[in-house]
Amino acid sequence: MKTKYYTYTAVIVLFHIAAMLAAGIILVFAFDFPDILREPMEVTLGLFIANKSFTVPAYYLFTLTGISFMTVALLLYRVTDISKTVSGFLATVFGVLFGLTSSLGFVRWPFLMQSLGETMQSQTVDAEILRLVYNSFHTYAGVSVGENFAFWFEFLWMFLVSTSMLSCTNIFPKYMARIGQMLGIGMLVYSLEQFGGTLAVLGPLNMMVHTAQLAWLLAIAFCLINARNGSQELLTRSQRAVCVVLYFVLLMVSFG
Repeated sequence: MKTKYYTYTAVIVLFHIAAMLAAGIILVFAFDFPDILREPMEVTLGLFIANKSFTVPAYYLFTLTGISFMTVALLLYRVTDISKTVSGFLATVFGVLFGLTSSLGFVRWPFLMQSLGETMQSQTVDAEILRLVYNSFHTYAGVSVGENFAFWFEFLWMFLVSTSMLSCTNIFPKYMARIGQMLGIGMLVYSLEQFGGTLAVLGPLNMMVHTAQLAWLLAIAFCLINARNGSQELLTRSQRAVCVVLYFVLLMVSFG
């Protein structure tokens, strides 16, 4: 029976959430993330290397979250009834693509950026050559792959998997699916921020939607555990409260 895999899937979801939280919180306090990414190369790499005992493991953990997300997308398709819907199949495809492009965007930090930072400190290479490499990989791996492609794939996964959840009312309440669809639309909106100009004001929406997505994923884990245990409630009142509290705590940490 598929239900025996619900707990395994919930554990992977919880691992993904924990990894995202750990990496994000470390970078917020040790690297002034995400505002530091808008600073000049010297400031960004200088702080990155100064705190590399924290920043390097945190970015590597972020890289691993791409893999955990792909695992979550595949498991949800395999063990729930979303596999019976076209939207569920398409969601899984885009979920895997999102996890892949997300990892490709993050992995430059623990390896390439660490090397560039150490080279900058040693002053063995001209600063303008370093700046060319730094800006090139930010534009390609960061903006083109890690933001442009990844954001679009994330929006498509979020909206489509939420739509397919409407066919899984034995596991997920309908309001969760509707909330997921709204979050997906929010992802579509904030993805426009990467084009700059007046759209740059959409930046804070990114953090707001992503923190909400982590709370939403936590609710998914709760629903899977409840379904595995034969609970009469798809999502209990206390579980909903935990998800809401997590969201507001993360907002305070992100914007505090």
